[in-house]
Amino acid sequence: MQSQDSPVVLKHNFTQLKAVGETDSLNVIGMSYHTFKYKIASINTNVVLRFEGSDDSTDWFNLDDNRIDITETANGTYKKHKPNFRCDYVRGYLVSESGGSDVTVDIVYIGGKE
Repeated sequence: MQSQDSPVVLKHNFTQLKAVGETDSLNVIGMSYHTFKYKIASINTNVVLRFEGSDDSTDWFNLDDNRIDITETANGTYKKHKPNFRCDYVRGYLVSESGGSDVTVDIVYIGGKE
């Protein structure tokens, strides 16, 4: 198990999301600890986000254990962590935006190994 002091072995700034759609995909083969730090700006009512994994960069699945998307209602910086899980690719996905079309979402991936 990775300790709090384990070094980051992969860090990636995804393309900024300004509309519904997905970021670029990132090869994370060998990573088993996945953290997504995301900053939301210019939110209107709410945004729905999902962090996805894939074994082939074609078919994607929700990384949440219960397959629940994330709904945020305020600007700010947030974090989602997925420990002890292996997949080959990850990406962020802006599922929807309510109340306008001004939002920006910046996502940073931080990965680690066991």
